[in-house]
Amino acid sequence: MLGRHVYRVHPADGGWTITKEGESQTRGQFGGRDEAIAEACRLADSDKPSRVLVDDGDGVILEERLFGSDLSQEFDQEIDTLPR
Repeated sequence: MLGRHVYRVHPADGGWTITKEGESQTRGQFGGRDEAIAEACRLADSDKPSRVLVDDGDGVILEERLFGSDLSQEFDQEIDTLPR
């Protein structure tokens, strides 16, 4: 797969939830934001290339953390530097 696996941390039902894009079930529910971010980062670190997005519940991204190299972005950058 090219591109990053995306783990989203967002408020839900008085706590915080982790979901992975493309999956219908949540990866975890937590009482605190920091706890949810720590677990999302652990999941993302073992599933590179990946990223963790923390949103405010309305889709506004508050924070992003990247893990590993995204080969599709590196390839795009190489193409941009080729002489034309």
